[in-house]
Amino acid sequence: MPTFEGALRALGKRRIRLSELRDAYLRAYPDALDAPDLRRRLLDALRRLERDELADLPAPGRGWDRSGSPALPRTASLRNVVRSQRSAKAHAWLPALAFAADERHPVRRADLQAINAFLVSARDRILSPVPTRERSLQIFGNEKRLDDIRRGEPTLFEGRISLDDLHCYPVAPPLPWETPDSTSAGRPILVLENYHSYDSFRRWNRDAVLYAAVAYGGGNAFRQGAGNLDELIVRTAADGALYVGDLDPPGIDILLGVNHRRRAEGRNLVQPHRGLYGWLLAHGCRRPLEKAPRDGLATRLGEVFPAGIADALGELWAEELRIPQESFGLEQLRGDEAAIASPEAA
Repeated sequence: MPTFEGALRALGKRRIRLSELRDAYLRAYPDALDAPDLRRRLLDALRRLERDELADLPAPGRGWDRSGSPALPRTASLRNVVRSQRSAKAHAWLPALAFAADERHPVRRADLQAINAFLVSARDRILSPVPTRERSLQIFGNEKRLDDIRRGEPTLFEGRISLDDLHCYPVAPPLPWETPDSTSAGRPILVLENYHSYDSFRRWNRDAVLYAAVAYGGGNAFRQGAGNLDELIVRTAADGALYVGDLDPPGIDILLGVNHRRRAEGRNLVQPHRGLYGWLLAHGCRRPLEKAPRDGLATRLGEVFPAGIADALGELWAEELRIPQESFGLEQLRGDEAAIASPEAA
């Protein structure tokens, strides 16, 4: 698979139109085809080429396409390769980044140059740790770039640079939550993947008082570290946490991902609410599967589910079906099936 620069140079021309820039980017990063932020990714890649003295972008004005956000250059001009390589060799690296002198991938090299420049500018300053997106904006001019590079890990570039080196720390999205008015200490917390289910369960728990708190996981945001879950457990004197999400590969993958992280950090695992998952498998509304499970996901179901539920989930996906968690809603919670939602049924 070519690099973005390689795909551009393969066109055999110096001045390249926007449509060709987009096509070259997708040849280098085919997974970005359906990305909702494709324009931002393309602009970031072009800015790195510009920063690495590999390409020139037009000055702000009529040379930019503003039909979407962010604006994109209508054309870009590639620089001479020999000149670019000469300037790259002359770059002065800090000792901790000496490995970067051998980096030839233009995007990675541009990222390393930005980090090197930041660390050089900060040598005579005492830096306080800040959230990753604040530091990322200072380093790259893009608040999301640092998180894109590290992909959920505490280090960058195969472990050569840590977040501590950059004086920053990751921040997980906080969990919205609600406690009942009556005391519920010693009860577990229930986390719902989707916000409609969260609304139904929090209303029900106001009277039922079966959970120390009902929290909204926010879909895949919960996987980024489970937010303030442990703080919430301590604050509400709760007995652990239970989870319910959609019975589709992305929904189950959230719980597996959360527990993978918590296991590595030595924290108590989040348990699936087996009663609700069992009810959903038996009575939930079956819908066509929107996304097939990634390789190996079905074999990992036993990490969090008992054999019966794990097998039933595998069979559900084999039939290319899914079950939304909204199948068990406020009507069931206020009806004869409410006992299924109790902690005792988990």
